Amino acid sequence: MKTNDVILKSLSAIISGCIFLLSLSLYFGGHFLPGGGFVGGLLCTMALALAMFTYGIDRVNKLLPINYVYVTAIGLLFSIGTAFSGVIVGKNFFKHHFTHIHVPIMGEMELHTAAIFDLGVYFVVVGVLMSVILAFGKDGK
Repeated sequence: MKTNDVILKSLSAIISGCIFLLSLSLYFGGHFLPGGGFVGGLLCTMALALAMFTYGIDRVNKLLPINYVYVTAIGLLFSIGTAFSGVIVGKNFFKHHFTHIHVPIMGEMELHTAAIFDLGVYFVVVGVLMSVILAFGKDGK
C-alpha cells in the first residue's frame, strides 16, 4: 500500500532543521542563559529522531553514517579533559578557566572551559539517546 505523506515529509524537513538550529542556539547560549549541552543534546536527538521517523532509519543512516557510540566516547573525552585541564595548567581539579581572544570579524570573544564541557555533555546526550533509539528502532527487523 502506498501512502501519501508529502505533507509529513515536507514539514518534517523544515521542522527538523529548525529544531537542530534551536539546539545549537541553546548550546551556545547555555553558559550565560538557560540551556546548555543537555537541553541542546535533547533537541538535536529529537530532530534526528523526527527525521528517522519520517524517512526511515536506513535512509537517515545512509545520509548520516555516524556511529553514536563514538559520539558518546568523544563527549566523555571532552568532559573528562575539561575536568583535568585545571590540573594541567597548575590549578585545582575541575577548575574553570578562560581567556579572551580576538576573532577578526566578530571581535573580542571569551573562550572558556565551560563551553567545552557543555559540548561534551551535548555529544554524550546525543550519542546515548541515539544509540537507544537505534537499538529499539532496529529491534523490529
